[in-house]
Amino acid sequence: MGKAKKSKKLSQKTLLFFKVFSFISFFLFFVFGVLLCQLDVLPFPILAFILGTLLVIAMSSIASIFFFRKPFQIFGFILMSFLFILSITGSYFVYHTDEFLNRSFTNGVLKQSTSYYVLAKSGSNIQNLNDITGSISYLENAYLIEQVEEMLHKEKDISMVPYHDVNSMFEDLKNGNITSLLTEQTSYELLLDLKKDFTKDDFQIVHEFLVTTEIENNSSNLEDGKYMIYIGGNDFTNSLMDFNMIVTINTHNHQVMLTSIPRDYYIPVSGYGGRKDTLSFMGARGIEVNRKSLEEFLELDLNYYIKIQTSSLVRVVDEVGGIDYCSDTSYTTTHATILDTYDDSKGQKLQVKKGCQHLNGIEALTVARERLAFPGGDRQRQKNCQQIIMAIFKQLISTNTI
Repeated sequence: MGKAKKSKKLSQKTLLFFKVFSFISFFLFFVFGVLLCQLDVLPFPILAFILGTLLVIAMSSIASIFFFRKPFQIFGFILMSFLFILSITGSYFVYHTDEFLNRSFTNGVLKQSTSYYVLAKSGSNIQNLNDITGSISYLENAYLIEQVEEMLHKEKDISMVPYHDVNSMFEDLKNGNITSLLTEQTSYELLLDLKKDFTKDDFQIVHEFLVTTEIENNSSNLEDGKYMIYIGGNDFTNSLMDFNMIVTINTHNHQVMLTSIPRDYYIPVSGYGGRKDTLSFMGARGIEVNRKSLEEFLELDLNYYIKIQTSSLVRVVDEVGGIDYCSDTSYTTTHATILDTYDDSKGQKLQVKKGCQHLNGIEALTVARERLAFPGGDRQRQKNCQQIIMAIFKQLISTNTI
């Protein structure tokens, strides 16, 4: 007897499975395409090429399964399996990316909480609000002071005495000239950092108020395809805003303009009744205060903001594989390649050569901090920071990073 010939057709059950699987895969591909379009981060030519290529694969697979015989049907099933896996994986990552962007760049109302302390002199018999007699002192035109006063009066009917100078107010409390005072948590902590004659042992917290305010987000006010991002860089203490930059992006001509603002800019503080402070010290009150103050001072809308800490910069640069930095001169940094301390004796100084070199995260941070090695001082530091920011952008859009 001769050998039985191999069947050129798939069994009915197998063919039915192939057809059902192709419909499911095509539906998942459709979902992936919709999510990718909604993400709206790819230029139209690239988006059209990706979706067009996948559509050709999908239609070829369906045609092979429905209109050809066994070898082509199996090949079509393999292509459809590839499309199935790609659609599932792509939809997952695109969905979570879109969720992250919505959380980070929301057009809704943001909420910010500010803590206020009622302080008494350490060792006094004042342990809570009910122990306070007389009055409570506070800094005139302090941020959200009206709301805090209202909250205080709901708990205790007590008079308020304004001060024009925060140092004098704390001096009087320390010396026993007043019994208590009301102050922001950030102002209190910053004062302890800057004034060595004040310590936490001099004061005791007897009550705390938490004030929550709504912040209008300007991301919905985009005009003419332009938007602005405020980048604030904190030092490792997370109090001083030593780096301030406005990034202006034009989506029509695809140009980016970087505007650096010196940390010692002395401008009115938003919400503080005209009181002025430097951008650096203003950072102790939160990046939102810096953003609003710059908006009011420069008369523009900062649609988004990004807060970067020293450790964040190091991690970002390392995550993108380092950056290329070019210098017009060779120099040795006065800061060491270290984190979380101002004690430069604990690390090695960075030798920067004239020309271009590749920097890792800690090296990029050291260059970003440097100003004393240049005749231009802080002006050259701002230029270096701009170069570092642009280098990070270039790495982020490179094919390797993607």
